[in-house]
Amino acid sequence: MIRQLKHSRVLHELWPGEMRLAYVGHGQGAAAPRRPIAASTTAPLPPRPDASALSEAIPLFFIGRNKSGLWVVREAAGGSGGLFLFKQSAARFARRQSEPAGCAMMFLAEPFELDVENHGGRFAGLLAAASEVVVRRAPLLVRCIGSVIAEWRKLIAEISDAFAGHRRHRDAIEKELFHGQYTLCSKNDDDLPIP
Repeated sequence: MIRQLKHSRVLHELWPGEMRLAYVGHGQGAAAPRRPIAASTTAPLPPRPDASALSEAIPLFFIGRNKSGLWVVREAAGGSGGLFLFKQSAARFARRQSEPAGCAMMFLAEPFELDVENHGGRFAGLLAAASEVVVRRAPLLVRCIGSVIAEWRKLIAEISDAFAGHRRHRDAIEKELFHGQYTLCSKNDDDLPIP
């Protein structure tokens, strides 16, 4: 049973922004609208709805994206949470953490970060750590790539100059030996006539 509480007067008073709350029984999924990932700073988590909107007996999980674009699930009480690549995996994690009773899931439009230990996907955790390293090291990486490109261009210029010098040398030999009447087609200098 999924009950959308989007149009609830209580929820609109508490959270006027773009947010959806759904009650999900065991074995069922919740659908949230797809939103573009915002690269802004992370927003604080909203407070739990009061008892008139959501019973205290129902565990609440916040689901949204972090600034890296990974899906984050966090229990409102702060007991568990995880990082995931897919929204479906994040919702499955919330349902499994609240078995057999079910849970409420609040899909947040603003990005937020996981502030508890990652009990989610290992690969997503590694990906998040790697993305943080890249962001911190980006200026150093850009400088390194820039110097590699500059050295590569120097190498290409030297190789081009060597080939051009070889062509000029070959043209001078042809002009001296054949007085501009013939061109040398052999790839081997041993085939040149001896004067």
